[in-house]
Amino acid sequence: MSEIVLSKDTDKVLCLIYKEYLSRRKNNILKDSALHFSENDLDDLFPNSDINFEILELKNNSLIEVWITGEVLLNSNAIIYMENRFKNGLIELTDFISKFIP
Repeated sequence: MSEIVLSKDTDKVLCLIYKEYLSRRKNNILKDSALHFSENDLDDLFPNSDINFEILELKNNSLIEVWITGEVLLNSNAIIYMENRFKNGLIELTDFISKFIP
């Protein structure tokens, strides 16, 4: 996998999706289901936000798959990227995300 460079907004979107994935796994949701995000899931994560540009950027960096239905699948490239980025898992990720909240 080549070096991944994301815009700040796209980085935030990926972090929030990954955090939700980790939360699902912590709640014993099977990996196949935890990786899958419906349009409603994305609307819940990003209310009143247009994230189409960020989703396209994640797709172009091979971090997600986007289905014609609008559903998104977090793939293994994203998991590996985020695991290497946040070696302490959910605690470190939550700390990073909290910096986005005014």
